[in-house]
Amino acid sequence: MTDIEPITTSRQVRDGVVVLSVCGEIDMSTASFFEKAIADVLADGPPTLVIDLTEVTLLASAGLRLLAAANKRFVLATANKFGESGGFAVVAGAPATIRPIELTDLNEIFDLYPTLDDALETMRF
Repeated sequence: MTDIEPITTSRQVRDGVVVLSVCGEIDMSTASFFEKAIADVLADGPPTLVIDLTEVTLLASAGLRLLAAANKRFVLATANKFGESGGFAVVAGAPATIRPIELTDLNEIFDLYPTLDDALETMRF
């Protein structure tokens, strides 16, 4: 299988919130690309971060682990920097993404929104 196409990611700032958008399948073969995109965003120390999975068509266990790790890293970094934890959320409205998050109870450790607009409405400064 040499035809593995990595996921695509983009970063933007909307209403003071850093948004990392992901497109494609997040599984063992693409997890390293997702992990690097998260690390690049976290390296800048944003006070708020939304990971938008609207265009993700598969969220396997590797992706779930990375979301949990990203939340933990983000909370620790912002708690040390700002005295309290910053805002971290995930957008997942399709069954391919929301179902695995809810089945693993990750929605209990970070905020989950069905649309990016919903997340931004809650998290903007």
